Amino acid sequence: MIALVVNTKNEIRRVEYDPPHYEVIREAVGGHYELVRPRGLEEPYCMMALVSGLALGLPLNPLGCYLYGTLDHGHPIVGDIMILKLGYCAGEPDTVGMTDEEAQQLGDKFVKISSGIVHWMEKGGNPA
Repeated sequence: MIALVVNTKNEIRRVEYDPPHYEVIREAVGGHYELVRPRGLEEPYCMMALVSGLALGLPLNPLGCYLYGTLDHGHPIVGDIMILKLGYCAGEPDTVGMTDEEAQQLGDKFVKISSGIVHWMEKGGNPA
C-alpha cells in the first residue's frame, strides 16, 4: 500500500506500508493524528494531521493549509501531513493505500497546482 507524506518544506515522498497503518501514520505526522477531509482534496482522498501541532509550535504546512482552506476560515494545518485514500477494509469504512499510479498522479497534481513549489523527493531523501 502507498500513501503520500508532504512535509513543511513542501517535499512529497511516498510511503509504502503493510496494514495495519496506524503506526505508520503516527510516525509520519509525529504523534496522535486526526483525519481531515479538506475541500481542496477530491474524494476519495483524505489528509491526516497532527492533533497537537499548534500547541507544539510546529511550522505551517503550506500545501495542507491550501487543501484545508485556511485562507477562508483561518484554521491552519501545521507539521507534516499524510494523504491516504478512503475506502473499505473488511467491509468497514477505513483509510486504504493508493496504487502507485494514483500516488504519482496526486503528487504530480500537487506539484502542478503549486507551480513547482511542492516537489518530489528522491528516494534517498534529497530534493529532486
